[in-house]
Amino acid sequence: MKRYVFLSIACIATVLCFAQPPRGNHRNHGGGRPPRQERVICATPEQMGMIMKVLKDQSFDDKKADIAKLCVYMGTFCTSDIAQMAKLFSFDDNRLDFLKYAYQYCSDPQNYPTLRDCFSFSSNYDKLLEFIYPEMKR
Repeated sequence: MKRYVFLSIACIATVLCFAQPPRGNHRNHGGGRPPRQERVICATPEQMGMIMKVLKDQSFDDKKADIAKLCVYMGTFCTSDIAQMAKLFSFDDNRLDFLKYAYQYCSDPQNYPTLRDCFSFSSNYDKLLEFIYPEMKR
């Protein structure tokens, strides 16, 4: 139990150091020009390396999920970062659960449909797309 608490604290400390995405009013004030595209913020390779090590050290998906969800909640991750974490889960159902949770915190949610290769079964990818685009539900 002490090891789990220590690893969780290490993970939290890591993500607290992340740069936060720009906040504020995103309305177009450019006189008819298209809005400026915001920069996608991802974790640095060093930060992802530390988080991936913590996740790899966990034997069970439920512990990985707890830590990964906490990291996503506390930090700023892009779709490719979230995909790296999701691929560490042993089961597709756990990946799907994590990816659904992480969607609301992703810095580039428009890229979420590219996560097909995270899944072993296409039906789980379909479920993710239905979650993202409920209006397209079959």
